[in-house]
Amino acid sequence: MQTGSAAVLALLVWAGTGTAMAEAPFTGVFSGTGRACSGGLYVRTKTIEWNSSFSICKPARYRVLEKDLAGDHGRIAFRLEARSRRCRYEVIEAEQVSTYGWSVQGYQSLEAYRKRALPGWRNSPLDERLVLSCPMVRLD
Repeated sequence: MQTGSAAVLALLVWAGTGTAMAEAPFTGVFSGTGRACSGGLYVRTKTIEWNSSFSICKPARYRVLEKDLAGDHGRIAFRLEARSRRCRYEVIEAEQVSTYGWSVQGYQSLEAYRKRALPGWRNSPLDERLVLSCPMVRLD
C-alpha cells in the first residue's frame, strides 16, 4: 500500500515541477545597437528596465500583454504599471529575429500599441504615434 502512495506522490511532485517550469517567467538582458538605441533592456521576474539615448525607464513592475515564445521567433509585449519621469514608453514589445538578435519596440501608449498595424498609424508624423524600434542582442 505504501508503494502505491509513494508512486502517486512522486507523480504529483513531477507534474507540479513540469507545470512550474512551463510557466517560468520570461527574463533576459539585451544590449542595444546604434546611436538612438545604445543602452540596455533588462527583463527581470517582476520588473523591466530600458535605458536608451532618449528614454530612461527605471525598473518598473509590468504586466505581460501578449506572449508567444514558441518556435524560433518568439514575441512578448509588456505594459509598464508605472513609468519613471524620463521614460517615454508605456508598452515594450520584443520579438526574436535570429538566434541572438531581437527587435524591441517602445510604444508611448497602450492605444499606440493596439493600433500599430492600422494603416496611417505606423510612420505617422504625430508625436504620440512615434515608435522607437531598436535592434538588440540578447546577452544571456
